[in-house]
Amino acid sequence: MVWSDQVGGARHVPRAARLLPDPRARHYWDGDRVVGRAYQRLKIGTETIDLGTEAWDVWLLFDRHAAWTQEGPPQPAWWEHQLYGGPEERMLDSVRFARRAAELRRQP
Repeated sequence: MVWSDQVGGARHVPRAARLLPDPRARHYWDGDRVVGRAYQRLKIGTETIDLGTEAWDVWLLFDRHAAWTQEGPPQPAWWEHQLYGGPEERMLDSVRFARRAAELRRQP
């Protein structure tokens, strides 16, 4: 989240969406930050992390059965971040993240 997100960030959405033109990709704009607020507290198994702010620069992986329900959003099966002060062991590592994603894809 940068200053432009708070003041007219929507104007950047069309250009940003063109950066990933793959037809399988879906692009959404959440100007009210509903998703970021929903993931302010991340829980995986017994681990709970309160980011202290809306989730941003956070990478989330979900199993294939994950669904957002009336009770709230699904909890991720794995997460990593690029936040200052976040847990060092969860700092984004692209190789590890890709490996976790591949593991989730193999699960029924």
